[in-house]
Amino acid sequence: MLFSEIVGQKEIKQQLIQTVAEQRVSHARLFLGPEGSGSLALALAYAQYVSCENRSPEDSCGVCASCRKYSRLIHPDLHFSYPFFAKKPDETALNFIQEWREAFLKNPYLNLDEWRHQLDAENKQANINIAECHQIIRKLSLKPFESEYKVLIMWLPEYLDKEGNALLKVIEEPPQKTLFYW
Repeated sequence: MLFSEIVGQKEIKQQLIQTVAEQRVSHARLFLGPEGSGSLALALAYAQYVSCENRSPEDSCGVCASCRKYSRLIHPDLHFSYPFFAKKPDETALNFIQEWREAFLKNPYLNLDEWRHQLDAENKQANINIAECHQIIRKLSLKPFESEYKVLIMWLPEYLDKEGNALLKVIEEPPQKTLFYW
């Protein structure tokens, strides 16, 4: 996702671009905004900008190998975590990655009701379970494959509940070249 594809938020986009230009990319960043504000889309655009092989002073190039993979959400150094409706305790977000890609690519301003509808979950309770937390730790322990950084974008982290305690150590002392965006 390019910054230019996100409506408004000009000042925030400039600040994010500035952090990369000044080589001040922090390991954790919170993208907070009301539903429909584009926080998730902005997090993805920033991750793509950080990983772009030929970025301009205003935006990602959109055509390099990294940008093409980001545009389809298939970059090997881009990881997502999101609430889901587990049928088994060992299920993780990876069990729903295809549905996630479809839903996000259809609407980058995705909300939980649309996500629930995508999964035919009716009124089931969404959460990010302990198996997902352990999967995140495993993914982030690996070195980046193609980019300088590996990125975890966690959508709706408030659905972690007490399971989030398992992630505290990795968030406080992340592996080298690891970025967290919430």
